Amino acid sequence: MPRKVRLTRIISRAGEVAYQLSNLQFSEFHPTPGWTPDINAYRFDDRIEIWVDLAGVEKDEIRVEILPLSVRLSGERQTPVPACENCRQVLAMEIQNGRFARQIQLSDPVDPERVTARHENGLLHIQLPLALG
Repeated sequence: MPRKVRLTRIISRAGEVAYQLSNLQFSEFHPTPGWTPDINAYRFDDRIEIWVDLAGVEKDEIRVEILPLSVRLSGERQTPVPACENCRQVLAMEIQNGRFARQIQLSDPVDPERVTARHENGLLHIQLPLALG
């Protein structure tokens, strides 16, 4: 078979594969190696408050390390899976899962001994009293 005919067939088959892939009903399906949670951070006269979006992360899976000028967060979110055993097709898989980590630099030193945190409704709320003196 001449090279030109073979190349034409390869190009045709590649086009068919690309067409089939474009008809899949889910987008961006790929495992995530890790993710970074979103935060809101606020500076008050006497403290810094950080709110961390950790929806779906169990309290026992969250680790918080307080340093004088930074906060380190890490943990893991398990992949949410459907309860039914006969799921026919994945239509979308956008929720990031797996290990996460984030280090937040603070503008002022905080007192690690007086830090409080609570995990509620998928949010981790950390209150960091400023260091005295």
